[in-house]
Amino acid sequence: MKSNKQRSIKRNSTLILSIASLAFIISLFFQIMLGASKWKNDITSQMKMYIYLEDSVSVNQINALVLKFKKLPYLNKINGKSDIEFKSKNKTANEFISKNSENFEDLLGENNPFKNLLIVGIQDDFKNETKFNVLSKNLAQIDGVYEVTFPNRYVSTLIKKIDRISYFLFFIIFSVSVFVYLQISNFVKINIHANRILIKSMQLLGSTNNYIRKPYLIDSLIQGLIGGTLGAIIAYLLIYYFSNSIPELKGLIEENNMQLFSFFVCTLFCCLFSIIATVFSLNSKLKTSISNLI
Repeated sequence: MKSNKQRSIKRNSTLILSIASLAFIISLFFQIMLGASKWKNDITSQMKMYIYLEDSVSVNQINALVLKFKKLPYLNKINGKSDIEFKSKNKTANEFISKNSENFEDLLGENNPFKNLLIVGIQDDFKNETKFNVLSKNLAQIDGVYEVTFPNRYVSTLIKKIDRISYFLFFIIFSVSVFVYLQISNFVKINIHANRILIKSMQLLGSTNNYIRKPYLIDSLIQGLIGGTLGAIIAYLLIYYFSNSIPELKGLIEENNMQLFSFFVCTLFCCLFSIIATVFSLNSKLKTSISNLI
C-alpha cells in the first residue's frame, strides 16, 4: 500500500514538473515575443519624414508650410496634436558641434551648411517603403522644399527581420508546446492506467462516468495550477534577473500588467492542457472492456 502511494506521488510530481516546464517555455517565449513586438512598435514610431527646406524660405513661408502639412490626411497625431516638429539649422549646427566637438566651419569652410528641417510623423498605415516613396515625391514638389528623406533601411530590412523573428518564435512556442503536451499526455495515461481496475470496478458498481471523471479532473486542474504557477514564476524570475543584469533589455520587458496577463494566460493554458489530456485518457479507459484491462 505504501509502495503504491509512493509511486502515485512520484507520478504526480513528474507530471507537475512536466507542466511547469511547459509553463516556463511558454512564459519565456511569450515574453520574448512581446519584447520583439514592443521593439518593432518603438522603431516604427520613430519613422518620420525629414523635410529639408530651401535656404531662401522665410519665416512666414515656414509657418505657411507647417499649416499646410498639418492638413495632410496621412499626418500622425499624438494626443490630438499634429506630430510635426520644426528644427532650425542653427539648432542642428549646435547639436553637431556639441556631439562632435568640432566646428563645421573648420571642416567644410562654410557658414552653417545645414538646412531648416521639418520632421513629420506619418500614420502607421503609410509606414512602408512603397507609400513612403510616393509621399516623398509628392512632398518634394512643394515650393520651398529642398529634399525629403525617410529611414528606408529600417522600412525595408529591420522591420522585416523583426517580423521573421516573431514568426520563428511563434513556431518554436507551438512546436515545443505540442511536444510537451504529448509528454504530459503520456504521464496522464500512465497515471490513469495504474487506476484502470479501480475505474472499471466503480463502473461495475453503478457509478456514472461523470462521477468517475470528477476527482481526476479536479486533480488535473490542481496539477495544472501548481505546475503552471511554478513554471511561470521561474520564467519571470529569470527575465527579471537578466533585465537587471543587462540594462539594455529593460526596454524590451513589458509593463507589470502585461507580466500579470502573461502569467494568467500561461497558467490557463497549462490547466487546459492537463484537463484535456485527462479527459482523453479517461474516456479511453471508460470505454475499455474488462477483458482488455490487463
